[in-house]
Amino acid sequence: MKPFKVLAAAITAMTLTTPSHALEAYGAVFGDYSLPHAGDASLLGTVLVGVVQPGFQLSFGAEAEYGLAIGSGSDYDTRRLRAVARYNLGTLTAFGAAGLDQFVYSGTTDNAVSLGLGGEFDMQNNLAFRGELIRSFVNSGETENTTTTRLGLVYRF
Repeated sequence: MKPFKVLAAAITAMTLTTPSHALEAYGAVFGDYSLPHAGDASLLGTVLVGVVQPGFQLSFGAEAEYGLAIGSGSDYDTRRLRAVARYNLGTLTAFGAAGLDQFVYSGTTDNAVSLGLGGEFDMQNNLAFRGELIRSFVNSGETENTTTTRLGLVYRF
């Protein structure tokens, strides 16, 4: 739990030291297909909020998310806090993310480190379609290393 708190403090400090007018906030909703490398897959509905520096071809930001298990075979919720690097290619933006994950069962929390790669396709000025592949390396608990495939919509405020 301590690494999660340290990353949260670092991202908060980076965000607070940047003037608020220099940040672009966004929110997103996703459908996640999470597949442990041993065990049953889970479906999650995920809500994400983030901030990023706008106006640069290469920009950096932070994201926080919560995934709620949906469906009868899904047995855990997820929480992620991530640092994000984005590269603007016009209507397509490629990004990579690294952060800390938590897989939350009834009464148990497993911790992991994750890496993600994805892209966003701009559909309108403030709306984009996003796809991502996330690999979680579990370092404590019963959860196996997990790969998550994600599709959803991003709205920029």
